[in-house]
Amino acid sequence: MRAVMLKRRKSRFELHEDGVVHELNGIRSYAAFADIEDLYLFAGGSTAMTGMINNLAYRTGADQPWIWATGELKRFDEFMDEFRSRYLEYRMPVLTQKLADGERVTFRYISSGDVYKKRLFGNFLNFKTQELALSAQGLHVDGVTWPGASLKCMNQNDWTERLTIKDAAGTTVFSCIGTGILSFDLFANMIDDEMNQAG
Repeated sequence: MRAVMLKRRKSRFELHEDGVVHELNGIRSYAAFADIEDLYLFAGGSTAMTGMINNLAYRTGADQPWIWATGELKRFDEFMDEFRSRYLEYRMPVLTQKLADGERVTFRYISSGDVYKKRLFGNFLNFKTQELALSAQGLHVDGVTWPGASLKCMNQNDWTERLTIKDAAGTTVFSCIGTGILSFDLFANMIDDEMNQAG
């Protein structure tokens, strides 16, 4: 199955079962979903302040360029939904295996303040990230390790868009605007798995 989406400036995307092809000015590049490290979902344009996701960017490593798809694409919502679904399907087993092998899985995120600044001022793909990680020891945030058994709930407030993870005592372990977390779907699913296994 393949969906072809067109964008301005002669750019297009071909969504394949296990990866995506981007073509710009006749130059084609392929990225397997299993190899994409960061998927950035964000709001831009006239509806930016509502937080409605109408942009998607991905890269295969922090040292690689972003490839950006916008709401200008025909059938963008369909493209984004399929991309997110297939990315989760192919990338999550890779990260789950890393955890099983005793490796640390790192996620990058943008501070909530920077998320709002991007909505106001644009320049969307120029930002600094902070890191949090998962390992067999638990969730690592700002130099503190929270054992998986101590994590009790993860909630996302639809009004504030903020994702919050708390421990059994109700202490906030981590809090950030959900779309500020790169590869948000992966992160949320892996944290959910961690809490279910610990519980």
